[in-house]
Amino acid sequence: MDIVINILLPIFGIAALGYVAARLGWFSESAEAGVASFVFNFAVPFMLFRTIATTQLPDQVPWNLFASYYGPGILIYAIGFLVARFIFGRDIMGAILTGMGSAFSNTVLLGLPLILLAYGETAALPFFLILSVHGIIFFTGTTILLEMSQSRNSGGLAALPKQVVGGLIRNPILWGLFLGMATNLAGLTLPTPLARIAETMQGAVLPCALFALGSSLKRYGIAGRVVQSMVQVSLKIMLFPLLVYLAGTYMFSLDPLWVQIATITAAQPSGVMVYIFSQKYGTAQALATTSICLSTIGSMFTLWLILWLFQGGL
Repeated sequence: MDIVINILLPIFGIAALGYVAARLGWFSESAEAGVASFVFNFAVPFMLFRTIATTQLPDQVPWNLFASYYGPGILIYAIGFLVARFIFGRDIMGAILTGMGSAFSNTVLLGLPLILLAYGETAALPFFLILSVHGIIFFTGTTILLEMSQSRNSGGLAALPKQVVGGLIRNPILWGLFLGMATNLAGLTLPTPLARIAETMQGAVLPCALFALGSSLKRYGIAGRVVQSMVQVSLKIMLFPLLVYLAGTYMFSLDPLWVQIATITAAQPSGVMVYIFSQKYGTAQALATTSICLSTIGSMFTLWLILWLFQGGL
């Protein structure tokens, strides 16, 4: 119950404020689009830059941990894409965002406090190892796929490579990832003014994204793409953690604690950045808002069940 009150309710609280503000006419659609644009183009790139630049990279790459988590993650992404494309008839960009929503976890706002609350500091190493490449893998992969799809729709095949490269160069999220990694690998320390700017911008990501997400519910509603959302939610909070547990336990023989941390991370609901991507590229907004809300509600039960099983329920 403490997990629900102290961690999940604040998430819904900020989103609810955005919804009420939009319902009362205090927060317009143009304001929502402006906040979402600020998050995508400025706040998130600074967050990624600071996080990656200051993360202690491991001396040896933990391939077994990464394979246990990201192998199933990429598989779930592909399943989400195929289901959306060929069963629900989504266009390619909508299917890509369905794949992202099926595999991209709310690691920071929900996963971090939940795991540290349940396991303490012993969980820090495996969790932050997963987190260290979470954005790099899903943000970069999704951006490339979306830019390829967008370029394909706007020009001939001959112009596709140039359009894709141009779109990637202009993408601020990839600049944040690239500059953060370059800073880290070069062993540079961020100057204090730059570090404080990045830290302040990072602090704006979650409240702004959640507030904009809540306001979008007024326009799209919780009823947007409910059936497809339920399928996506099932992939995210049930099948994904099950596959991670099986891979970590039976294929890669991870330490049992690391298996538990990876499984719980996979069981987190869809991250709010799925909505930010949908706003940026102008597609699947109804699906994103509904899926994030339903997966967060559903995770109250699935996370409780997984924690109970891991902590003596079996």
